[in-house]
Amino acid sequence: MQPVRVLLLILISPVAFGATAFQPLDRVDGWLIERRLDDMQEPICRASMPGHGTWFSARVRLDPDDLVVVPAGLQRPNEAALIAVREALQRCRDSLLYL
Repeated sequence: MQPVRVLLLILISPVAFGATAFQPLDRVDGWLIERRLDDMQEPICRASMPGHGTWFSARVRLDPDDLVVVPAGLQRPNEAALIAVREALQRCRDSLLYL
């Protein structure tokens, strides 16, 4: 029985470590939809317009309440595209299967 436990731990470990970083799921009208799992294996989803620089200073993004955050010097995105982005985020939050 001990070898089975060791094998399971070896197989599960990379999944647990890989789940801590955001993974790209989709692109919607130029927006990047990403997800990671928290310690309780609940999805944390985010959406941003890829850009140069750090997440906070150079990316137009949606906050946890799906409100648009526009760093200084960047333009506000098209409101029509935001509908599809918010729908994609909701799909990401609803299930681990992003369909």
